[in-house]
Amino acid sequence: MNGIRKNNICFVGLPSCGYVYESAKSCFLACPSDEKYSLVVDTIKDVVEAKHYECHVALKSLNPGSFAFCTKICSKIIQSQFCIVLLDPSSSKTKKGLKYPNPNVHFEYGMMLSQNKYVIPLLEENEDLSFNISPLDTIKYSNSNLKIKLNSAIDNAIERANKNTFPENIPIVPEILTFYSIKSYQLSNIVDTKLFKYLYDFGFPLGFYFFNKNNIAQYKYVGIFELEEPRKAILHTKILIDNIVSTYKMLILNLPVDNKDENTKKYEYLIKQISIDLIISSVYDKEEIKQKIYDLIENKTYSYNISIYYRSDITDYINTQYEQIGVLKVIKEDI
Repeated sequence: MNGIRKNNICFVGLPSCGYVYESAKSCFLACPSDEKYSLVVDTIKDVVEAKHYECHVALKSLNPGSFAFCTKICSKIIQSQFCIVLLDPSSSKTKKGLKYPNPNVHFEYGMMLSQNKYVIPLLEENEDLSFNISPLDTIKYSNSNLKIKLNSAIDNAIERANKNTFPENIPIVPEILTFYSIKSYQLSNIVDTKLFKYLYDFGFPLGFYFFNKNNIAQYKYVGIFELEEPRKAILHTKILIDNIVSTYKMLILNLPVDNKDENTKKYEYLIKQISIDLIISSVYDKEEIKQKIYDLIENKTYSYNISIYYRSDITDYINTQYEQIGVLKVIKEDI
């Protein structure tokens, strides 16, 4: 991917969501919900996750235009770096004993192709492709060779994904902005506020966004590292903290002796009013990453509150807010 590609046209006619393509270290798996394929699905998930990628599985029936469709299906396809489609037919048959393709899987497959996604299609060796997708290259598998073929195909997909170039600051997707808005944080106005610009400059070269809390002197750095190895999140957070602490120490060291204690309070926001959030891939352990950051910090006199999230933590939190609103009554059908 050269540059940033956002979804500017909704597939079901809703306002543009602004989700960024290939912005999560994840794979979207479209597959039948039949119990018959549970072992195949588990195998696919295991292979994907062994390569340190999240695997989002779509099993529920689609309801285009609903909130669930946008957040659980469409947005996950957009953000994934590659997709896998299990094209095996439904386990149930028609009255004439004929097998039929799974409509949800084919619908999701069409969405992937329309979005120019890198797709790995799979079909069991003894099954035939539907006529409408028969010209598309498809990997035929058996229980004995599924892992081998998957490993090769996924390695190719990851190699392609790793050739993509991202800016140091990965764009914030809508649910992350919503998450912090609910918590009364907003992206800081660094143009009109010198203090915000000063604090922003600590984090920007390291890939952090800067937020301030509404009407309260509380500041937060947010680093989106879910596309990166966690070592980058650890190192960049350590550097951020060390730079802020060393700046604070330099400022108070150069204060005049007269009223030094009083003047020191002017700079205490650097060590008392700043917190740091990291968003990482869910294949890594949050507590291990947090502990490694604390272990690496040079000056342990000052403690910064560090919170670590998976993307699913954020979307789950937002979904609970929608659940509190409840279902709204439709009084007029769309024409």
